[in-house]
Amino acid sequence: MATKESGTEWTTFLSQVRAIEKKDSNMTSDQQIERLHKPGSKYLNLNPFYVLQVDPDAGEDEIKKQFKRLSILLHPDKNPNDRDRATNAFETVNKANKLLKEKETLEKFKLIIADARNRVMKMVTGATTY
Repeated sequence: MATKESGTEWTTFLSQVRAIEKKDSNMTSDQQIERLHKPGSKYLNLNPFYVLQVDPDAGEDEIKKQFKRLSILLHPDKNPNDRDRATNAFETVNKANKLLKEKETLEKFKLIIADARNRVMKMVTGATTY
């Protein structure tokens, strides 16, 4: 059974995650390139929501806006001093956007994330749904 204390801990945790995400959304092109190449990025970049820095509940317009912002920021022509890594980051962003444009794929990702949220909530609070 979920307790009030564990629910508060979960809310605090989510607030901290949102603060980190907000800070990350204001990164420079060099910082974005680094984010998409840091250790573990091979696996993190499998999540198109992580790559585009959008919430899984984001609408089509928000996803499109964020894709445009990142693609401009990461375009290899805008990063001549780090063209190879910028090209890789740009391709990663393009791939993530293509995945989220496909309705069937988008729904699969949302189901996976919902399942993961439920599992985490169950571990943290003992609750069965989120």
